[in-house]
Amino acid sequence: MTSETGVAALGPSEGLPPWTIATTERRILAVDFAIEELVSLRHGATAALRVRPVVRHVKTGAIVPTWAYGRLSDEDIESVDRATTEFAGRLQPAEDEAQTPLILPQSFRTVAGRRGRTALTQATRGSAQALKSRIIVELTEVDRGTPAGRLNEVVSLLGAVCKGVFARLQPGREAVAPVRDTRLQGLALDAGDLSGGDADIAATMLDIGEQARGLAPLLIAQGLSSDGFFAVAEVAGFTHVALRGELAL
Repeated sequence: MTSETGVAALGPSEGLPPWTIATTERRILAVDFAIEELVSLRHGATAALRVRPVVRHVKTGAIVPTWAYGRLSDEDIESVDRATTEFAGRLQPAEDEAQTPLILPQSFRTVAGRRGRTALTQATRGSAQALKSRIIVELTEVDRGTPAGRLNEVVSLLGAVCKGVFARLQPGREAVAPVRDTRLQGLALDAGDLSGGDADIAATMLDIGEQARGLAPLLIAQGLSSDGFFAVAEVAGFTHVALRGELAL
């Protein structure tokens, strides 16, 4: 079965994950998802839920890391992002979770276009009110090549229809350079994108915390492998943390 967005929605009985994508290069990608809890270090409570898409090649099983999304076409990335909004729209939150903010990663390439922003309503089954009251967009693929003026424009447009806008940082010497002059509610570092051992990850967290100090109200360390990193996150100045969740197969 294929949805109107071009994303194939296959049931478990067919032996494939819920979403598969035929890329422009005729490769088949599967998109699996996990739900992760964003925890406030100050309050020790869940502040939001986050949808994490994981893209992999069906034939080889190799995961496509987010830093490699630049190798995918605009159409492929849009399919991944729409699968994410469709997945969110199928969630049946418990009564006590119904008002909990939901964070959706979306590529800047996708939401820079009107069609990509409009597709966000799939996450709330067409409800503009729910989109404004609950959905937070986590912008991915924001780097030094992203035009600052266009980034500010897109953030403003998203802020008008969503609860908030975060951006994911790409680690490096000038990780915050692309977002320094952008008004964002949050900046996120995904430890799942990092290589090296625990000491390397901790060092990167400390570096990013220093770079990002004062640039956004929320600083998020997500994709953490264990709660042992929570103390490092607090020292580094992060306000929120999230453990890497298991895929909802």
